[in-house]
Amino acid sequence: MSLLLTSCFKNSVAQDNTITAEQIEKFKVTVSDYCDKMVFFGSIYITSGEDVVYETNCGPQNIQYDVANTSDSKFRIGSNTKEFAAAILLRTLAGEDLHSKTIRDYLPWYPDNQCADVSLHNLLSMSSGINDYSANPEVFLNWGWRPYLYNDVTNLNGPEGFSNRFCTCKEQDNKPSFEPGSKFDYSNCNYYIIGNILEQLAAGKQGQIDSNFYFRNIVKEQILDPLNMQDSGTFNAIGIVENMTTGYVFDQNQYLPLTTGRPPETGGPAPYENIFKNPYSNPLVLYSAGDMYSTVKDMSKWDQGLYGDTILNEAQKEMAFAPYQNTQSEDECEYFGYGWFVTYIDPNQYGKVPDCPDDPTSTNLNKYEKFLQYSGSYPYSWVTSFSRLLERDQTVMAFSNYNKTGYESDCIAEELRNIIFYNDRHRTEQCQGVLDGTIN
Repeated sequence: MSLLLTSCFKNSVAQDNTITAEQIEKFKVTVSDYCDKMVFFGSIYITSGEDVVYETNCGPQNIQYDVANTSDSKFRIGSNTKEFAAAILLRTLAGEDLHSKTIRDYLPWYPDNQCADVSLHNLLSMSSGINDYSANPEVFLNWGWRPYLYNDVTNLNGPEGFSNRFCTCKEQDNKPSFEPGSKFDYSNCNYYIIGNILEQLAAGKQGQIDSNFYFRNIVKEQILDPLNMQDSGTFNAIGIVENMTTGYVFDQNQYLPLTTGRPPETGGPAPYENIFKNPYSNPLVLYSAGDMYSTVKDMSKWDQGLYGDTILNEAQKEMAFAPYQNTQSEDECEYFGYGWFVTYIDPNQYGKVPDCPDDPTSTNLNKYEKFLQYSGSYPYSWVTSFSRLLERDQTVMAFSNYNKTGYESDCIAEELRNIIFYNDRHRTEQCQGVLDGTIN
């Protein structure tokens, strides 16, 4: 209730958040810096209310066929998928106490160990103590398929089988690695398990279920169709998606040697000699933690849909956008909410990091400006930075299909936000290093 009253009071104060012509010129300079040096391929999209105030695209959607990126290009949005999974869970379990409901309450097949007692709140807020699967490169090639391929005697579908193998704490003494709720620890297993719960609630059973109850169809029915997001979806095992960007990676990218997929031995034609096509990885393995694709136009519809009550009511939005776990960022005051990074800035002074206690209720964060963000990355190629400036009804999107260092989209998004917040780009040393080629 206090969160709701605080929000209502703050939004009652009228502010002039018009994006000026001068700021738009600064947007152009910032984006040109990255596009002209060929460190960014993708789409930039800035909105204010329902108006698009700036959009531009650069680089190839596909090098082989000489197709350029446009605002209709589709990108793998990676962990931005978690925003959708969290929203669906809030809708599905409306009225339930997410702090007391546990994995055990919803997944009969989950092992009877201490991790089964992790709450849904801990899953949503990245504080479960269930370790991440992403460090295991094997999963991106051999897992995630439907039906479950690796144990004929186990009555599980593909995503259940994956969670049963990688997200049940079997390799961490059958217990969380820390007291659930005591700290932030990013793990894709949290949102994979949320997908398992959503499917089994929809189907009314575990194991082999009708495809109508797959996560891809749940998100389509509950979010994409109501918001007319016709250029968004999740990947199937087979099929071609029209206007899908091809993913690319710099041949000196520091993470390229870690991939189990085999990149081409050579890059593309001039001027793309040092750019490899994305090594193969199975997109299905990302599931409700990162398997979606979208366009900047469709993500604008998602943004606007979250201001009304088509997807979430006011109480559910307060829950989704609230700060829970401090991420311990050294650069900003950042928490994790339900499917979002929740960031606070001092709107009066760039570089001044707000007071950021572990317990967000112990201080008055309301004196700062809050915005939501997520940088969804898909292994070795796509990085989609999506920022919702809640108090201004504005968004900043930098969606990329080329991973030179992995920082490009976030650098652009941060500089564009700084222009909005402070009327200046305020480029960091790291981002300057990206442009100068001193960071790989």
